[in-house]
Formats: sequence, structure tokens, C-alpha cells
Amino acid sequence: MGPIRLILRSTLSLLFCLLMYLLGVMVKVTMLKQPRLRYRIVTRATRFWGRVMARIWGMRIRVSGPTPTAPFFLVSNHVSYTDLLLLCAVSPAWFVSKSEVAGWPGIGALTRIGPTIYIDRESRKDVHRMNQLIRQLVEDGGAIAFFPEGTTSDGRDVLPFKPSLLQAAIDLDIPVTTAAICYETPDELPPPGEYVAWTGDQSFAPHVKHLLSAPGFTAHLRYSPDTLRLDNRKDLAVQAHEKVKNLLNELQADLR
Repeated sequence: MGPIRLILRSTLSLLFCLLMYLLGVMVKVTMLKQPRLRYRIVTRATRFWGRVMARIWGMRIRVSGPTPTAPFFLVSNHVSYTDLLLLCAVSPAWFVSKSEVAGWPGIGALTRIGPTIYIDRESRKDVHRMNQLIRQLVEDGGAIAFFPEGTTSDGRDVLPFKPSLLQAAIDLDIPVTTAAICYETPDELPPPGEYVAWTGDQSFAPHVKHLLSAPGFTAHLRYSPDTLRLDNRKDLAVQAHEKVKNLLNELQADLR
């Protein structure tokens, strides 16, 4: 069944993403001067895209904790590109990603289809530009989500958080919502750290080929019932990291 699953899922994914991309172009062109209405439509389309793609990919979604509503500023741990599908399906937002992702084969096109804004992490000036863009998106009724680890991990722990983009939450006086992502695989498959996690120098194409060939997996997303509001981004990064780590530990304990 593996090769059949791969062909079917790949074909359905490409056709569906092309359809949603064309829809996105139409929305952008026709509602260029109506940012609030455009965001509401994009949000609904993003949620629909995430839910359909999760079903195509065999990703079952389990959510716990209060799901945030826009405007919100969400941070979580980062395990794989599947995190985007998960968050889009549950709490769609504009995702902040490093600029080089836009040019990656396969995954770059995937991020360009969804609501993604890119940042040059090597430029301090670009952080200022991003904070201004985030401000405008939130003022237009939008939500922001990003992975402050700056890279993916195997999902067993949470890497230290980079504080720079948290400054926008402080400037806008928006409380930060924290969440943790954890994956579960069937007994006949390798553990999620080897199967779902996309880390290190792994190429996208072989990884997604392996993922789409297998029966499926479960994605767990847990939101904290509390939000954070501080006036120092470094302190905010430390406390947000602690909350996400505690949420991840709770999820892992529940799955044992």
C-alpha cells in the first residue's frame, strides 16, 4: 500500500494546493484595499487548507486547552513542517519564517501558499521591518504565530527561545499565548522523533516521501490556559520557553 498511498496523497496535495493558491491570488487582487476583510477570508481559507491537507496526509489532530482567537501572538516548539498544517487547521495565523525557507525545494512552495512572512535573521534592520509588519497585521485584525527556537528539534525537548521577534508583542501590548506540539506514531512505525521530526540536514523530498507512504500519525497540540505579558523580551522568552516545555512534558506524560 505504501507506493499507492504516496501517489494518491501526492496527487491530491498538489491539486488541492494549486486550487487554494489560485483562490489566494484572486482574494489578494480583488481585496487589495480591504485588509480586514481579506484577512478574515484568508483565515478561513487557511483553516480549510490545513484541515484538508491533514486528512490527505493521514494526520489525525488532537487538541487540548483553550484555542486562541484573533488577534493573538502564539509561540510553540517546532518539530517538522507538519507543524504548519496542524496550526493552520486549528488556529490559523500569519507565520514568521526565516527568509531562506522561501527558496527551499518543495517546502518553500508549501510556505508560500499559506500566510507566511519571511525574515532575514542576519539583519537587525530586518527585525525592525518585521516588527512593523507584525504591528500592521495585528491592527488589521490578524494573528501571528512563530517558532522562537529558530529551527526544528526531534520533539523530545524544547530548544532555547530567540527573543527578538517577541518585541512586537511588547510594543503592541498583546499577551503571548504558548502551545506545545507532540506527535504519536502507531506501534508498527518508528517513534515520532525518527519518523515525523524533520531535523538537521535531512532533505525534504525523501522525508516527505517516507511520511506520505506510511499509514499515518497523530498530532497533539496543547494550549496553555494562561497568557504572558511582560515588558522585557528576554524575560518573556525565558518564561515562554518554560511554559512550552511544561506543556510538552504534560503531553509526553499523557502518551506514556
